[in-house]
Amino acid sequence: MVGKESIFVLGAQDPEMREIERCLRRAGRQFVHAARHGERCLARTAYDANGVVRMSRTGQPMPAVLLPKAPAVFVECTVLGHEPVLRVDHHHPGDPGYDKGPEAYLEGSSVGQLLRLLEMEPDVTQRLLAAADHCLTAAYQGACPGVDPHELLFQRAAWQAKMSGRTLGDVMEGILDSAKRVERHYDSERGEALFLDPTEVPPDLAEGAALAGKPIRYLQVLPSREVKEMLKGASPEHIQRFMASHRAAGRRVYGNPYRGYAGTYY
Repeated sequence: MVGKESIFVLGAQDPEMREIERCLRRAGRQFVHAARHGERCLARTAYDANGVVRMSRTGQPMPAVLLPKAPAVFVECTVLGHEPVLRVDHHHPGDPGYDKGPEAYLEGSSVGQLLRLLEMEPDVTQRLLAAADHCLTAAYQGACPGVDPHELLFQRAAWQAKMSGRTLGDVMEGILDSAKRVERHYDSERGEALFLDPTEVPPDLAEGAALAGKPIRYLQVLPSREVKEMLKGASPEHIQRFMASHRAAGRRVYGNPYRGYAGTYY
């Protein structure tokens, strides 16, 4: 357990990070959010933060300061010029959860690591969040102890419906339809289902692939007009080949072979 004087610095917002915030509030612990140029970091900038902010109740960033010698715990982020006393993360080699398999999803996931630091026992919802964030495809296949794949599907669909404004029924239908499409497109020789036309990638494709338990490779056009290629749900060897081929082509690559995902930007 880290000392009460430590301040937690949190990375980009997602369902797991929301739960981490809730746990820190419940434990009465201090936290701020990693920021770049005064704006809260997104997933892509969380490891290039150059400051911190506090978020208002209305979601507006407010100025904050991380003192140079303040004992800080970095949760899925890095603040330039500061060295943390501890990292809670599973994205990069050396992170506490980087090489944890599905059976150890609580030790692997950031929310599971945080609960251990705070000496809290995970509830059902926290187990679902931890498994989904650390190893979604494996969790859907029943590889995470204490996680019901049906409950996981409902939680994931409900979150997506809330965030997108779609109905729960529409999201569920989209996920199930995407799972069928992945099965139809699966190439057994390549060991993946290919969706390389970004104009034909439905919003629930990645979720459907995880539910189907099949590796998927697809392209996505970002709002910045960059093209991103992703491989999800694949074996460590498959992920390593993907990352090596793109590095050889001079592209910036991210991913974790142990968690079954990788991506690159064109």
